[in-house]
Amino acid sequence: MDLLDGRFFPVLQSLTKLDTLKIGKMKRKILIVLIILAVVSGVIFFFYLGRERKNPSRLGLKNIADTPVNKICLKISEPGDIYYCLAVTNQDAKYCQNLDMPNQKKLCQGMAKRDVSFCREINEAEPRKMCFYELAAITENINYCDEAEDAEHCYFNLISSFYWAGQAEKIKAEYCNKFPAQSPDRSTCLALKEKDVSLCEENNSACLTLFRQDLSFCENIKPEDKIKCIRDRAIIAEDPAVCERAADQEVKDECYFGYVSHFDPDISLCEKIQAKMKKNACYLGAAIALSKED
Repeated sequence: MDLLDGRFFPVLQSLTKLDTLKIGKMKRKILIVLIILAVVSGVIFFFYLGRERKNPSRLGLKNIADTPVNKICLKISEPGDIYYCLAVTNQDAKYCQNLDMPNQKKLCQGMAKRDVSFCREINEAEPRKMCFYELAAITENINYCDEAEDAEHCYFNLISSFYWAGQAEKIKAEYCNKFPAQSPDRSTCLALKEKDVSLCEENNSACLTLFRQDLSFCENIKPEDKIKCIRDRAIIAEDPAVCERAADQEVKDECYFGYVSHFDPDISLCEKIQAKMKKNACYLGAAIALSKED
């Protein structure tokens, strides 16, 4: 019997359709498997890359000393911030060469070498301001603030850091005189210098918050100042558990960050912070604080 007989065409066509359907299904299955494999491979590569980017040897840090400060720096998740942390805390500008942005590199070099000339070369407002601020703080030289755009804020940043560190004796009368005569910051400076809340002007919450107050004091503070107010309660009470009493996670993060960078370089508190950038800043603050103790 001739297989090409017309009677067999329907059967052949049916078989052909079945084969086509089977092949189509197989192709779809293969395609799905390939997609799944691609996704899994991508995820594995992502985590591998993340680990490699933090791997000291991959970052050119094979010979880094195994010190407590360096260990904190290596907890930072961003490679650029790791280099900056190592440069500043070790006063070694070689790490700055790994930074790509020219202004960030100058900021790093200025901090690592404790050299204000690098700050003057920065042409972007934010890193330039940060350079003067941070250099004044790490060298405890208030005169570096004179060149900052917001000099008075820079003055206050250094003065309050002395106070929080229990070193009010470092606050000189001439520092307070850098503020205008009628500025509430001048009276606040004098109150911190003498550790005397009575020197705060009435209704000057920015001054009053720096002294022992109940947590309820923060309820009457302007919304934009409440985060700092809660942080102040934690530092003054020497109790980071106060941070947990904040309802908002952002406030908790800021509270832990402030506690660590202003008062106690306890990195276990940094690990409670959820915001990635704030956590990195917390590790950096802890490393710098610890390096100043050495």
